[in-house]
Amino acid sequence: MGQAMTQFLGKADHVRRILPAIDPKQFEKDLSRLCEMAVESGAEAAIVVEASDVVFSPEILDRVSSDDAYLSVHWPLHYPKDDIIEAVKAYRKGIFFRVTGDKGMPDHGGGPIEIAAHRKNYFKVYEIVTMLESTSFYYGYHLAAGFAAGNCRAIFCANEKRCLPMLKGKACIHPNKGRPSMESAGMDAIAMVKNLDWNPVENSSVIYGLLMVA
Repeated sequence: MGQAMTQFLGKADHVRRILPAIDPKQFEKDLSRLCEMAVESGAEAAIVVEASDVVFSPEILDRVSSDDAYLSVHWPLHYPKDDIIEAVKAYRKGIFFRVTGDKGMPDHGGGPIEIAAHRKNYFKVYEIVTMLESTSFYYGYHLAAGFAAGNCRAIFCANEKRCLPMLKGKACIHPNKGRPSMESAGMDAIAMVKNLDWNPVENSSVIYGLLMVA
């Protein structure tokens, strides 16, 4: 694994074995540290959220489903045997963070994203989510699950004619990077921000990521 990929995945400051039960005090310390790491890695801010703070919206799912010009295995998201809402409810807490993009950057939806600087902003969200997920695993939270922003195909595979995992027998060419986004899972980041009273909410250039830890 090259140095760039190692940095992308993150390097935990220590490794802890998976325990049969979570120590509440250690869990709170780890959540605080994960917030710090998100900011150290480029997030403007990060907060701890309860599973009940995650807002799901049928309207967002409908919007993603209709935005089908740039299809990928993660956009729109289709898990016929799994319920994302029930899965998220099974967690206790997670890390919700924001990255501020370029002034005036629009919501690119499913893409494509023509402006390289805008793709870089979205890439930062994926980078932070992947780092947090990897670190959580090494901390002993082996079921941590991250959600980024936008359509991973628009960020990592802008020049590909198809999302390869959608073709029979083909695998993702960026398996350590590509993942579902909050909106493709039907999560309403703006509603979460308002409910949490976590400014800013009007700035459309702000993009969000979420990691459910345990």
